[in-house]
Amino acid sequence: MEVNWEEVQLALKPIKNYEDLCQRLRRSFSYAFVRETFNLTIPDLIGYTQKLLGGDARKRYDAYALHLTRTLTELHQIGVQNVLDLKSRVESREKLEDFVQRNVIKATDLAGVLKYLIYWFIPPEKYLSGLVRDNPVISNAIKGLSESGIRTNLQLLQRTITSQGRKSLAEATGISASIISELVNRADFSRLPWSSKATISNIIGAGYGSIEKLAHTDPEKLYADFFRYGKSIGKNLKLGNEIENSYRIVQIVPEILHGE
Repeated sequence: MEVNWEEVQLALKPIKNYEDLCQRLRRSFSYAFVRETFNLTIPDLIGYTQKLLGGDARKRYDAYALHLTRTLTELHQIGVQNVLDLKSRVESREKLEDFVQRNVIKATDLAGVLKYLIYWFIPPEKYLSGLVRDNPVISNAIKGLSESGIRTNLQLLQRTITSQGRKSLAEATGISASIISELVNRADFSRLPWSSKATISNIIGAGYGSIEKLAHTDPEKLYADFFRYGKSIGKNLKLGNEIENSYRIVQIVPEILHGE
């Protein structure tokens, strides 16, 4: 089966090209905590996908989830073991072409799975400066971390998975433990699918400074707090957008941080 790269590119949109997709995968999986946490077996990834997409209250992703599940099932049937195994088999144009020629599977379906992994599952690398909105104190702390060689969310998370790691970073940089904690939690929130600095800032502004706190709150209280915060900043933070999606998804995504 030949690969039509124009069709693959359409399936990848808005990702620039296949090389960019492969580079994003390599960058994320260069971190040990990503390899350890997100290398699900294909059956486990199917279950995760059904929960993540199929659990949407408004059923917006049912058809998408079904298509992904079918492709993932095909991959499992032809011997793909886990996410890293899939990555290794298709991490270049040449490897993708070889894989498609050896197996009865469409290149566009494979591209769809890889795009799903990028946008919905594997944490993308983002600059810390892109996680903050109008907060000079946090912005100054980000500059300090940059001078210490920590510029992205994944770099920060790798250093601060444990409470001891967070304490050590605060001591090494002279940045207060509370500021380090907020930056770490912002980095943790950045793992949520489609999260932006506005979404992260709104969740924290509403009083939910960590994924753990958001996941274990009463939904009615969450909605009240979110609407109250929206009113205080002159915005209508609608149910079904940031609130519903974030609250549901934080209960599904793998936990990263350990300790208080």
